[in-house]
Parts: sequence; structure tokens; C-alpha cells
Amino acid sequence: MLKDNIDKMIMDAVKAKEVVKASVYRLIKNEFLKYATAKNAKPLDEVAEISILQKMVKQREEAVYYCKVANRPDLLEDELSEVAVLLTLLPEIPSEEDIIKYLDDSYPNGIEKKAMGLVIKELKAKFMGVDGKMIADIVKERLI
Repeated sequence: MLKDNIDKMIMDAVKAKEVVKASVYRLIKNEFLKYATAKNAKPLDEVAEISILQKMVKQREEAVYYCKVANRPDLLEDELSEVAVLLTLLPEIPSEEDIIKYLDDSYPNGIEKKAMGLVIKELKAKFMGVDGKMIADIVKERLI
């Protein structure tokens, strides 16, 4: 898990004088601490780590958009480099075709409407990091 290695990653980045990586790793550590110490906090597991990283990527992509709108190429470069570092830490997200193939293999006769929630939950656990809306849409197409 990333939370177990984050301190070492920060030290390695600092030693290698990789300023952007060190900065991003510190931000990640901060987000993990916020998550773990929040009121009614759930355990910081791999799913939570991925969701935190995805949230951070979305925030930076939004910042990239606003940097373009405001014509700030200096800030744009910083945001893009942070996104690149964050994307290296995220697992490869399965494609829609992978999910469809899994569903076709696991449920060749289709999915009953009353089992839809369980199937979506199963897919979210199997394909971590995939957009929940996309999973729900794919499952809806296979209802019988």
C-alpha cells in the first residue's frame, strides 16, 4: 500500500532533488492524514488510497482548465507536472471492454434487476478505480 511507502518516497525524491515529486508526495501524505484523522474515519485501505489519488488528479485537471482560461502558462506547467506524478501512482484503469468481457463471462444469461446492486458492488471491488457511473451504465445494459 502507498501509505506504508510514502515517507520513503518523499526521502528518495528529496535526495534525488526531484522537487515536484517530493511536493506531490507530501501532498499525498497530507491527504492520507486528513482521511485517517477525520471524524468517523474509515480505515485507509487500498480503495481509499485510489479514491484520494483520483480526487487529487481531478482537482489538478480542473486547475489546468482554469490556468488555460486565465492564460497562465507558468502555473499550467506546474499543474500538468503534478498530474503526471499522480498518474504514475494510480493503477492502470481497466477499459470498458474489459468490464464488458468480464460481465459476459460471469453472467452469460444477463443480470436480473434485483441482483443489479450486488453486481455493481462486485465490479467496483474487482475493477478498482473505475468510474461507478460507467459500471452502472454497463450493468443496466445487461439487465434481463
